[in-house]
Amino acid sequence: MPNLHQIKSEQTRERLMDAALALMEAKGLAGLSMHEVARSAGMTTGAVQHHFPSKAALMLQIIQRLVQQIDTDDSFWPSPRWPLQRRADHFVHEAWQRLYGQPRFAVAWEAYLAVRADAAMVAHIHAERALINDKLQLRMVRSFPEWADAPDAVARFQLVLSCLRGMGVLAPFSSPAAMELQLQQLSLLLQSFSPEVTP
Repeated sequence: MPNLHQIKSEQTRERLMDAALALMEAKGLAGLSMHEVARSAGMTTGAVQHHFPSKAALMLQIIQRLVQQIDTDDSFWPSPRWPLQRRADHFVHEAWQRLYGQPRFAVAWEAYLAVRADAAMVAHIHAERALINDKLQLRMVRSFPEWADAPDAVARFQLVLSCLRGMGVLAPFSSPAAMELQLQQLSLLLQSFSPEVTP
C-alpha cells in the first residue's frame, strides 16, 4: 500500500500532466515551458522539475499515462472472437483516434527529438518505451492470437506501431482523408499477417 507521501506525490504528478496537456493543446510544444506548466498547475517551477527534470521526461510520462489507460480499457482491444477484418479495423482506428492521431502525440515526439543529443535522456526514453511496448504487445497477442506462435510476431507488432507513430508525426501535415486511406491499408496489412489469409 502506498503511504500518504506517495499518494500526494502521484496526485501532484497527475495535476502537472493535466496542466501540461491543456497547455499543449492550446499552444503546442513551443508554448510549453516548465514555468508555464507550474503556473497553470498553481505550483512552483521547482516542484515541476522535482517530478519531471525536462520537457521530454514530462512528455514521456504523458504518453505512458495514455498507454496505461488504453492497456486497462477493454473497449480499446478487439475481442479474439471477432472476425479478423473486424479486429484489424477496430484496432487501427481505436489506436489512431485515442493515441497516435491526437495532436499531443506529435507534440510528444517533438519533445523527444529535441533531446536526441542527450544520451542519458535518450537511454531513459528508450527504456521506458520498451516497457510501454511490452504491455501493448501482450494485449496485441491476446487480440490477435494467430500471431502467438509466429516467429516474427514481435517484428510484425513493431511494424504496425512504427506505421502508427509515423502517421502520428505526419498527421499535422496531411489531410484526414489521406490518413484514413493509410489506416485502411494498415488494417489490410494486419490481416495479411494472419494464417487465415495466407495463400
